[in-house]
Amino acid sequence: MNNQKIKYSLLSCSLILLSLLTGCDNTDYKTRIQKENDINNPSGNKAICLRVGKIFNDMYPYTIHYLEGEINPKDPYDKIKQNKRLNLKLSLYAKEGLFTEELVGYDGDKPLYRYDLTDEGRKYLDKDWWGGTNFCFGKVVVEKILKVDNQWKDMPMVIFSYHMDNVPNWIKNKDIYSIYKGYGSMEAAVTGNELAEGIHYYSKKSDGTLRLRMGVSGHYVL
Repeated sequence: MNNQKIKYSLLSCSLILLSLLTGCDNTDYKTRIQKENDINNPSGNKAICLRVGKIFNDMYPYTIHYLEGEINPKDPYDKIKQNKRLNLKLSLYAKEGLFTEELVGYDGDKPLYRYDLTDEGRKYLDKDWWGGTNFCFGKVVVEKILKVDNQWKDMPMVIFSYHMDNVPNWIKNKDIYSIYKGYGSMEAAVTGNELAEGIHYYSKKSDGTLRLRMGVSGHYVL
């Protein structure tokens, strides 16, 4: 076999192997995922929404209170812990100028503060998210497709790296973003120190086209 035939054989083997690994998927995922994020976040300021207080209704102005006592082991919701978290959130967001903070009295030796949204805080509210108890920000900008995972039949996952635009300074405060569970997945995006990683989950429709099941933009973080 001459050298030319060897080259063609090697090339053919490489193409066959590549087609097996990719499942002959020629989708331009970088363009598609960017478009999906932009559709879910047309303003470019709602990649992430952080819950502050009650989910289903506006709650401001709001005066804090303190809960103490024993936790009912049968109650899955730790009211005392959540009350402490809310009081801490309000205090930290007030330091960043998103709330006013007014001392209105005492509960024994504990200060009672009343909080209300500032004009700055209102800039980040999104009423589409269950009332005025959240602060939203950010635009996902796709950098690179890292992996197309087809191990689940008809349910591909696409892993990609991205950076985030329109990130306000207040969320870069670790005291704030670390309050939220699983903040590690958010830290890279909000600090900009490194690229973040995201996953888009798809399912294949009967005609073979893909339907997005879950993406990155539009997350409501409790």
